[in-house]
Amino acid sequence: MKEYGQYPPNYAPQRSSVKDFFLMMFASMTGFILANLAIMFIFVGFFIVVIGALSSTETVAVEQESVLKISMRQDIVDAPKDDDDPFEMLFAEEGSGKRSLHEYVNAINSAAEDDNISAIFLDISDPAGNLANLEEIRGALVEFKKSGKKIIAYSDFYSLRGIFMASVADKVWLNPRGNIIFKGLAAETPMFSDMLRAIGVEPQVIRAGKYKSAVEPFVMRNLSPENREQLQAYISGLWKSVLSKVSDKTKLDEARLNAMADSLSAYDPSLALKHGLVDGLVYHHQIDSLLMKEIKKEGKPKYVKFEKYLKTGAGNFDYVSGDEIRIIYAQGDIITGKSTEESIGSETFVKAVIDATEDESVKAVVLRVDSPGGSALASDIMYRQLELLKAKKPLIVSQGNYAASGGYYISSPADVIVASPNTLTGSIGVFGLILNTQKLMRDKIGVNFDTVKTNRYADFFTGVRPMSQFELSVMQMSVDSTYDTFLALVAKDRKMKKEAVHEIAQGRIWFAPDAMKIGLVDTLGGLYDAIKIAAAKAKVKDYSITYSSTSESFFQKLMRNLEARVSALFWGGERAKMFDPYMKEIERISRLNGIMTLMPFSPVLF
Repeated sequence: MKEYGQYPPNYAPQRSSVKDFFLMMFASMTGFILANLAIMFIFVGFFIVVIGALSSTETVAVEQESVLKISMRQDIVDAPKDDDDPFEMLFAEEGSGKRSLHEYVNAINSAAEDDNISAIFLDISDPAGNLANLEEIRGALVEFKKSGKKIIAYSDFYSLRGIFMASVADKVWLNPRGNIIFKGLAAETPMFSDMLRAIGVEPQVIRAGKYKSAVEPFVMRNLSPENREQLQAYISGLWKSVLSKVSDKTKLDEARLNAMADSLSAYDPSLALKHGLVDGLVYHHQIDSLLMKEIKKEGKPKYVKFEKYLKTGAGNFDYVSGDEIRIIYAQGDIITGKSTEESIGSETFVKAVIDATEDESVKAVVLRVDSPGGSALASDIMYRQLELLKAKKPLIVSQGNYAASGGYYISSPADVIVASPNTLTGSIGVFGLILNTQKLMRDKIGVNFDTVKTNRYADFFTGVRPMSQFELSVMQMSVDSTYDTFLALVAKDRKMKKEAVHEIAQGRIWFAPDAMKIGLVDTLGGLYDAIKIAAAKAKVKDYSITYSSTSESFFQKLMRNLEARVSALFWGGERAKMFDPYMKEIERISRLNGIMTLMPFSPVLF
């Protein structure tokens, strides 16, 4: 017999109850102390940063003949962030964070009138903004040039968004070893049907409108003809928008530019120069001398970074008088309850609308919408409150990158709808989605559910069994009713016949110029155009521009940042960033139970 010593394998000797008690007590005390120390260090660090931010009195002096340097590496968003946000200072990595649209536009406008700013240097590769916001920033740069000051652009490489922005410059320079990604636009839509089938999840779908394709990724392997048609129209419109700006700069017609994109010839720096897409091939060590030569100045350039320039107050709205034009931001998915970082909550939004309605100094409201929609219930709650506001003062909508489905729902009551030339809007349709996980739980995991209930349909919406035909018919009735309400509201607000709205609705997305032709949009323009219209409607000439906070609360933000920091330890790094668009969409899927007014699955543009 083989001996194993005092105890056989996998056998643990029993401890005495007293010894076991003290070991468990010691382990618990150690864990408790370590956890509290970790929390203490986090909060001490947090409050040190807060105190530092509050006590910061840095004064930025702009020297004469300075050159404003803009890189656009930070995310460009609609809604402004809090000034000196301690969360960003504590948790964000260097170069990360967000900048708002109005900071860029106001700072560029200030620079045009600032005698100490002699030029703008665009150090851009791939601006971190959507084409709707970039269009408006580019418009501010066009106005800047009217001051007689020059804009010079340089990059080691240009993405499509980069060359779109650089096309405003007097001179566009490229590193001789760099390249330009000038290849057209593509939209990828991940399709999950095979994956869901493989893991035993059955999507149960109810929809109204043949173009309401938000459910297609869950039930189909390929895009439907209707969805392909609308996506093709959208990206073609965006591409023509880019081509028109590049054509103005290069004097090349669209046919020539398309030929360059089809041949990828701009990827080679020498060919990009030959075709006129850039004005020069310049190494880093040559930039300063060539820049000064272009702006006819001596010595070395005195760069002032955009982030530093903001500390002069250049990015703020000017206070003019007691009369206000109030901006309310609706950015992200529409949800019930309170707002989060990625979503606009009906409860938070309604409070902002009530505040603007009751504040007598607010003479008009501009609703800035950048939303693909979301909860039908939340959209309707927000709509009803906007109707009450409109009864008392002018309401103008400024549509950003997306104002689709629920985003259009809340746009509808406006006196005037102003869309960016690059806005995706419309998508007037409704769908319902219930994921049946019975096969996943029973066949893949081995979990069965046995139910006790008081009534036949007490487990309606359970998600662990297929819905009956009667239950599906109840869902269809609710979807049809919501769609009918949607059509009726748009018909009333846009002064159209309900049948005419149905013809252009059915869930179809529309590119803004096309949406204007069919009456869903009144005019094309940006946020500042909407502000001017609001002031004219309110009959005020001297006014201040203010905005309401619709962001998450202090403690929501604290917990989110702590959670994000922990998650980064397990899922982070540069490689993970490429999956961000897909991960965000998968996260959205988890919220898609119920009746939704949501645009089709957000295509990943590249």
